[in-house]
Amino acid sequence: MNSNNWQWWKYFLAIAEHGSLSQASNTLRVSQPTLSRQLQSMENKLGQPLFDRSTQGLTLTAFGENLLEDSTQMQIIADRLERLAAGQVSSLSGRVRLTANELIAHYYLPKILPLFMDTYPEVSIEVVVSNQASNLDKRDADVAVRMFEPTQLDLICRRILDIPLGFYASSEYLDKRGTPRTAKELFCHRIIGFDRDRQFEKGGHEMGLYIKNEQFLIRTDFMPMHLELARHHGGIVASHKRLCIDLGLTEIKLEKELPKLPMYLVCHRDVQHNKKIRVLMDFLNQHIPNI
Repeated sequence: MNSNNWQWWKYFLAIAEHGSLSQASNTLRVSQPTLSRQLQSMENKLGQPLFDRSTQGLTLTAFGENLLEDSTQMQIIADRLERLAAGQVSSLSGRVRLTANELIAHYYLPKILPLFMDTYPEVSIEVVVSNQASNLDKRDADVAVRMFEPTQLDLICRRILDIPLGFYASSEYLDKRGTPRTAKELFCHRIIGFDRDRQFEKGGHEMGLYIKNEQFLIRTDFMPMHLELARHHGGIVASHKRLCIDLGLTEIKLEKELPKLPMYLVCHRDVQHNKKIRVLMDFLNQHIPNI
């Protein structure tokens, strides 16, 4: 196999990770038929199958298992080379990829990114909206806005804000159903909760409230919908104080306050000196706390 086929190893790793051609093709952004043809060509070139096929998906053969560790190391080195090359860029033009969760992307970034684009007109911004942490090692993003402190030693982070949280509902909802004053009373109300995301459960447990998502009568992992449901009298939401006030919601005072939510700006140390990444981080650091 010649060097022209490094792309094959990327395909191999993605299929091994997902165990599915369809999921791997989504990650790689290639069509499933193309990926299937490339895998077939790779196996023909190697002379042995890399995967066993079944109705449950694809699993590595013993031959494939033997190649997995070295090809993973090749990918790690390739990712690092890409980051190091990006870190040397000194021009204020080109693409920066920014990732943030749904609330930050929907309610915070639109208020400040137009000013960034006016200030740096040759820098293009791609915004990835996800409540899951992007992989900065693989450059899924250049800069991340995160609501937790990273633990990886190769990530650079700045704590820029502590967001006050609280329980809120519309005045119409509270007029109709009454205002809870204790946690016990609160959980007799219609609380807008998460579905598969367990952050509400985790936060509750840290406060001594042993709650499960299944207790909530209305559940969604789409966080802007939490706020809109509350605004339309659907129930009680736990969210950012500033956003709830801006939407005209009423705060519910309990005996226990919710802890503040920290916000961090994060990038990989290999790209921290990239000029356009640095100016974006400086800009966000300056403007997000003022929203």
